[in-house]
Amino acid sequence: MDESEIQKMFFHPVCTRDEIERIFNVQNAKDYLLKLRAETIVDNTRLFRVYRRKALASGDSWTLEKSFNDAHWQSVIGKLPEDQRAQCKNVTFGDILSTDPNGMIFETEYGPVATICNSMEFFTKFANLAFLGFKTEVPYHVRINALKISIRVMLKTEAMDFSVDPRGVLPADVANEIARPIPWLKKFIAGHEIAHYILGHLTNENVIEQPVLCATSIDDDNYKPSKVFNPSQKNEFEADLQSILMPKYNDIERGEVLTGALLWLAALDVFEHVSDMVCPKAPHRYQTHPSPSERYENLLTSIPAPQGMPMDDWRQLSENIKYLKEYLTEDVGFNIENYEFYGSIYLDKPNSAWRGRELIDRVDY
Repeated sequence: MDESEIQKMFFHPVCTRDEIERIFNVQNAKDYLLKLRAETIVDNTRLFRVYRRKALASGDSWTLEKSFNDAHWQSVIGKLPEDQRAQCKNVTFGDILSTDPNGMIFETEYGPVATICNSMEFFTKFANLAFLGFKTEVPYHVRINALKISIRVMLKTEAMDFSVDPRGVLPADVANEIARPIPWLKKFIAGHEIAHYILGHLTNENVIEQPVLCATSIDDDNYKPSKVFNPSQKNEFEADLQSILMPKYNDIERGEVLTGALLWLAALDVFEHVSDMVCPKAPHRYQTHPSPSERYENLLTSIPAPQGMPMDDWRQLSENIKYLKEYLTEDVGFNIENYEFYGSIYLDKPNSAWRGRELIDRVDY
């Protein structure tokens, strides 16, 4: 057996035979995206276990490519003027697994490949539980635990097995409210990357190298870098605005996208605050985006308030984030191991209203 056949064996548990051939013989941007997804999974033991379990559960219908949903990309493109939709045909869009919660646009010989992180749904779901108001009273400690789960998702220390171990039990009104903004915030992030391309922000002068996945430590030298575009900080603000203004949204839709964007940036602000303490940035690393708090404020002051949208509530959330970051600074200082260990944390103690019965790994799932 030659070396290439040995290498292909590592991909068999998560890819079909046809997908493996595409990965080892890339012909176009879609193949490049598939290769990026597959290599990230195969090179990360934790992700590999999650996707192996998904593949086994799906049986013969499984393909790695189809396990990624691109509905948010197509929804944004469908709202663009005809000439801009035509431009988007030159770009390949899709989600990947990454430790960067911002989108990434890769420079390839087959054209640009625009991506966002596939963990975004869980990252924002638990952050929304921490931030939003509900008819049902949510205990403070449940909100704090939800915020910690959200942070750990992006640190890649939280096990991604939420479908079998959901971390708690939520009342229906709470579950519905935390899920409702997620499709809209995905459209905002997808629209941001699309705007970069349409506005001409992607040039050879702003290509950098960075890994798709980074270790939860300062030493990420073993993580293979890829070439990605790094637009200027000014261009990032412009892409934020045009993500909301460029598509032909009506007033209600625009308000929903703005709501999703603000919730995401609030979560991102908290995550980056903790990430910088758990795994400080090396001096050589690039800052690819302005701070989330700057982007949050830019949206608040630059986007006309949609009718009925309580902007004062969003300014209050910005203030609340400051207090949460103070709490997390102290918590990381005394309990950093709670952010670094790989496994699961929960909304509450076992056999409580917000946790339910304790589930045992390899017994209950």
